[in-house]
Amino acid sequence: MLNKARVFMSGRSQHVTIPAAYRFRSSVVSIRRDAQTGDVILSEVPPLAEVFAALDAAQLPADFLSEADRDQIPAQDRPALDQLLAEESPEGRTEK
Repeated sequence: MLNKARVFMSGRSQHVTIPAAYRFRSSVVSIRRDAQTGDVILSEVPPLAEVFAALDAAQLPADFLSEADRDQIPAQDRPALDQLLAEESPEGRTEK
């Protein structure tokens, strides 16, 4: 059986009423369009606590991402980015 949902406009935004059988647990979903079919796909964004619990339960090997695996290079000096982040942080926020 194919379920249908109602699409309506509210201002300049389009909304969809989702049947009870498809309700999300959270108030945030991710949205993407399938490149092959053009279908719009909504996926629930799980709470961070759920994500961290799943990672804890994954039982990663002790040598997962060891120092040698990371092969980290020194951080680049980016003054413009540092200035932007300082302006956006609560401590350095300025009124515009």
